[in-house]
Amino acid sequence: MSKLFKYILPVAFLISLSAQAGVSPLGLSIVPPLELPPSSFTVVGARLSVIYGEHVNMYGLDVGAIGNITDQNFVGIAVAGGFNYNKGTATIIGLQAAGIANVNQNKADIFGLQVALVNVNEAESVIGGLEVGLVNNSSYTNIIGAQVGLYNKAHVVNGFQIGLVNEAETLHGIQIGLANFNHTGLFSFAPFLNIGF
Repeated sequence: MSKLFKYILPVAFLISLSAQAGVSPLGLSIVPPLELPPSSFTVVGARLSVIYGEHVNMYGLDVGAIGNITDQNFVGIAVAGGFNYNKGTATIIGLQAAGIANVNQNKADIFGLQVALVNVNEAESVIGGLEVGLVNNSSYTNIIGAQVGLYNKAHVVNGFQIGLVNEAETLHGIQIGLANFNHTGLFSFAPFLNIGF
């Protein structure tokens, strides 16, 4: 019995300490408010959601059958059947994948692959890898790598945009598509192929 007590006491202490700090290593959710810990907590580790989960901050692996919502900061890998929605800053390390949409309302740094039917990065962002979707609406995003979709929009592209319509404020690379716009380039519009230096 004393051996069991020896292990239970430190675990109980850590759980109590993390509850007081508002931090949990694991988040489990059906749909808010049916989630542990409550949405006012920060999850550092993994969050698994049957429908969707929502927490203040998420650091680690975020998996949702339908969706994932983070109110302030997200850092890690996010995979959802429907959507990933980050209201605060987001740093994607490896993968942000959704069946329908990835929406990053604030600054987003994507190092790896962002893939969904629709990728929306509304504030200044850096994509160091590949953004794949039917619609990539990223007015303030800086691409270091490639954007692939039916419609691609970015602030600065260092690499490639491949789609039916490609739009960049500044292009250092190649656009391949039916209509290509490079607002500060030698050719602000070019059909099929546009090259920027």
